[in-house]
Amino acid sequence: MTQNPFPNRLYLLAPWDLPIEQPLNETDRVKLGQTLQQFLQILDQNCDSRSDPCENRIALAALDRELASLDLGTLQPAPIPSTQTPLKPWEVSDFDNYFNVSHVQSSESPTCVVWSLLMTYQIFLKLQCDSEPFDLTQTERLKAGMKSHAFLLARVFNLSLENRS
Repeated sequence: MTQNPFPNRLYLLAPWDLPIEQPLNETDRVKLGQTLQQFLQILDQNCDSRSDPCENRIALAALDRELASLDLGTLQPAPIPSTQTPLKPWEVSDFDNYFNVSHVQSSESPTCVVWSLLMTYQIFLKLQCDSEPFDLTQTERLKAGMKSHAFLLARVFNLSLENRS
């Protein structure tokens, strides 16, 4: 179990390390399948903060539990000797620093990808608690995108998630 050691940055696998297919051992298959199912349930919760500035606390608590249960393994900064794009490594570093993102390599890359997805939604919910309510249409679009991302990960990991809209 990994405590959230990265409260001020979003840690992402380097784009060139993202898997197209990733077979999982049975333990990871069960754990990540359950985590993605739970995430879909969290996304289905009503998170309109117009009536209560922090109505999202139930979803946040569930995300905290899921994040705490994921073991990210060994994380280390991903070297950026070449960006495989027209960008120079220093330009990528500047962008990452500005947006508090770090590209990492992990011994548990499937878990790291799922962790990053959950962490992104957790940050969104915290922002929603701490500010004016976001536009409902945009919030629904964000949630739809996150659901699509969860189903994409399920395909990459060859997991069967309940067919949800």
